[in-house]
Amino acid sequence: MRKLSKEIQIGILVVVSIVGLVWGINYLKGSNLFENNKSIFAVYQDIGGLQEGSGVMVNGFKVGTVRNITLLTNSNYNLMVELSIEKDIAIPVNSVSKIVNEDIMGSKGIALLLGDASEFIEDGDTLVSDIEGSLKDEVNKQVLPLKNKAEELISSIDSVVTVITSVLSKDARESLTKSLESLDNTFTTMSKTMTKVNQIVDQNDERISNIVKNLEANNDEITNILTNFSSLSDEIAKSNVNNLLTSLGEVSKKINDAEGSLGMFINDKDLYINLEKSSKELEALIKDIKLNPKRYVGFSVLGGKSKSYKNPK
Repeated sequence: MRKLSKEIQIGILVVVSIVGLVWGINYLKGSNLFENNKSIFAVYQDIGGLQEGSGVMVNGFKVGTVRNITLLTNSNYNLMVELSIEKDIAIPVNSVSKIVNEDIMGSKGIALLLGDASEFIEDGDTLVSDIEGSLKDEVNKQVLPLKNKAEELISSIDSVVTVITSVLSKDARESLTKSLESLDNTFTTMSKTMTKVNQIVDQNDERISNIVKNLEANNDEITNILTNFSSLSDEIAKSNVNNLLTSLGEVSKKINDAEGSLGMFINDKDLYINLEKSSKELEALIKDIKLNPKRYVGFSVLGGKSKSYKNPK
C-alpha cells in the first residue's frame, strides 16, 4: 500500500482540526452538529441577558439549547431566539417559551410551558413568548408589601408616641388623676347602692315572694282583665266616633258662622252688652228690695201715702 504524501497528511490533519474546532465551539454553545434536532423560534422584546447555548427545559429537564439570537432591526429591534429541540419531544402548538432565572446569580434559560392542544409544533414553527421578572424584580415584589407594612407600623408608633407625650404633660396628668378619682368615687357609690339594694331585697324577700305568688295565683284574672281591655279597645275602634266628631265639627262651624239662636247669641256683641246691663239692673233691683222691702209692699191702715222712691246710696 502506497503511503500518503506529507502534504496530503497535513491537509487531512488541518481539515480534521477545523471540524473538531467547529464541533467543539458548537458543543460549548450547547449545540451538537451530529444530533438531528428541530429548530423552533420565539420573538421577544427583551431577552434579559439570555445567551446562546443557554438550556431549554421542560419541567426542569433539559431538552435543547438556544442555538442563535438575532436582532430584528426591521421589526422594532425585537429579538428572535432559535431553539434547538430534540425531535422526539412533542410540544403542543399552544405552549409558551418563557425566559426564566436558572440560578441566584441571574443566569437565564428557557422553560417550555406545555399547552394542552392536540396539535404539535413542527420544525421552523414559532412559539408564544414570555419572560420572568429578574431577581431584583422578584425581590422588590416580595419586599414592597413588607416596606408598606413597616411604614404603616412607623406611622402607628409615631401616633402612639404623640399620644403618650400628650398624656405625660402636667395638665394631662392632673386631668387624668381627677378623672380616675371621680371614676373611683362613682364605683364606690355604685357599690354602696348595690349593698343597700341587697339589704332591701334580703329584708323584703318574703314580701317579694308573696307578691310573685299572688301574681301567679291571679294570672287568669289578669289575663281576663287584659282581654276585656282589648275587647273594649276594639269596640271603641269599631264605634262611630268619626261621625260624632264630624257632627261636633259642623255644630261648631254653625256657631262660629252665627247660624241659629246660640250662634247669634255668641256672635252678637250688642245683645251680650244689653243682657249684661239688664243683669246688673236686675241685681240692683233685687238688692234694693232686700234692703227696703216696705218701699215695694208697704201699705197704711189709716190710708197714709206711700213714700217716694229714693236711689240707694
